Amino acid sequence: MNRKGEVNLSLDLDQYIDRIQDAWKKTFRQVENDIMQHKELGLTGPQFHMLMLIHKEGTCNISYLADTLGVKPSAITVMIDRLVQSGYVSRRHDEEDRRTVLVSVTDEGNEILGKARIKSRSIMKWYLSQLDERDLEVMAGIFEKLSTMGKPPGLNK
Repeated sequence: MNRKGEVNLSLDLDQYIDRIQDAWKKTFRQVENDIMQHKELGLTGPQFHMLMLIHKEGTCNISYLADTLGVKPSAITVMIDRLVQSGYVSRRHDEEDRRTVLVSVTDEGNEILGKARIKSRSIMKWYLSQLDERDLEVMAGIFEKLSTMGKPPGLNK
């Protein structure tokens, strides 16, 4: 689309697709790997991600976590076991349905999560500090625009 909101059919987008996909993959893989590393806090990347997800929900069940992460409940149970052993997560049965196991982040888990988030944020600041203000504005604008677009014709909405 041009600045008037019209689709520019003369632009050959194929020349950009590989460049953007390659840069996108490489950049996000590297940044995600860096911000998820919290070994000094006793957390693996997946454990950090799991803590963030549980924290966001407050209290949730194993099925919700498995569905959200696209894995089997047994895989979630193994990770939750480790987080419980570390004291970062508490596990209890749902009062209304004893078959359902609910998990929530403990005070200790919130403390360690806070430290991990500070570290992750400082890593993101380092990456973003490598760009000038104009680049940051352009990048933020592009991501904001992409995040509000609908889906292409023919894809499920």
